[in-house]
Amino acid sequence: MSSVTSDKRSTIDISLASIPAFPTVVLRVLDIVSKDDPDFDLLVREIASDATLSAQVLRLANSPLFGFAAEIGTVQHAVVALGAAQVQSLVMSVATANYSRAALRTEALQKVWRHAVASAILSREVARAAGMPLEQAYCLGLLHDIGRLGLLVAWPDDYNLILQEADRDSMSLLDLERRLFGKDHCEVGRLLVEQWKLPTEFRVVAGRHHDPPTGMLEVDNLKVAWLGCQLADSLGYWVAKPLRPVSLEELLCEMPPSVRNRFPADTETLKALVERSVTGGADALNLAPQSYVSTPPDTRVSRADRNFAAGDENDVPKNQGLDPDLERKPLVWDFAIVLASVLTFAAVLVALHFLAQP
Repeated sequence: MSSVTSDKRSTIDISLASIPAFPTVVLRVLDIVSKDDPDFDLLVREIASDATLSAQVLRLANSPLFGFAAEIGTVQHAVVALGAAQVQSLVMSVATANYSRAALRTEALQKVWRHAVASAILSREVARAAGMPLEQAYCLGLLHDIGRLGLLVAWPDDYNLILQEADRDSMSLLDLERRLFGKDHCEVGRLLVEQWKLPTEFRVVAGRHHDPPTGMLEVDNLKVAWLGCQLADSLGYWVAKPLRPVSLEELLCEMPPSVRNRFPADTETLKALVERSVTGGADALNLAPQSYVSTPPDTRVSRADRNFAAGDENDVPKNQGLDPDLERKPLVWDFAIVLASVLTFAAVLVALHFLAQP
């Protein structure tokens, strides 16, 4: 089979103008909720200005997962009931699915969507353990590959071919992107975010999510998104198989203790949790948290542990939680929290599956 990047084809002269813009209403919603004191009235007006988006948000808000006693009949009611941050993640999930729907008809390109959703779920869990805004982390994880989404929306057949080539020949997908498009998806993502005037943190994450962050103990937006992306790859949610897959154990050792101890140490256990959110399986809501519990090895010591305090590494608490009350609860409680938060988006993804049907 000939290579898509062989001399038979010249590099595509890509123009950002060829990549469809993200929906304007979504960009305005992001701008509103990124402020310290969001204007709820303006948020309601922006969502309500788009009939399709309004209908989809209301449909998701009335899903069984949220369990509201009364039906939510207006966008205003949804915003008040769910809060600005939760509405933001719903809007971004709907918008991203709508944006990429036409390009996700092939099995190869569906990997991009699954990777984005798995990264978002895992980014959210890293943020939860680090005491950072949860919904912002979810949105950053969901859009970290916005450059790749843009490329596949504009050139789905070409991108599908380089995905196949990367898997077949064990080649770097970033290298193939540069050879075919002249830019990799990180650079394209950074330029798109600047063009669309998304908040600064989206530009940083879109452009640098493949760069290993420095600082073992410092957890910022970039490290949250990087860990979410890398964890997704370690569980098999890759877009193209990495040249050197990073194991879950290696990634856990890159985390501060307070973050690491929120994740099961067993790959299959964590993947089971994530898969139930990615696929939105109906049985996921009925499984007992205890069925996922696995005890991390006591001997797991990371560089983060060794640098956590000036004292001896043996002084590091085994379960450095953010809430003293939670620290006194059994390990099952920790994983109940993880399970509940991971399943939060199951209803969203079920709805998106039906919305994506022709």
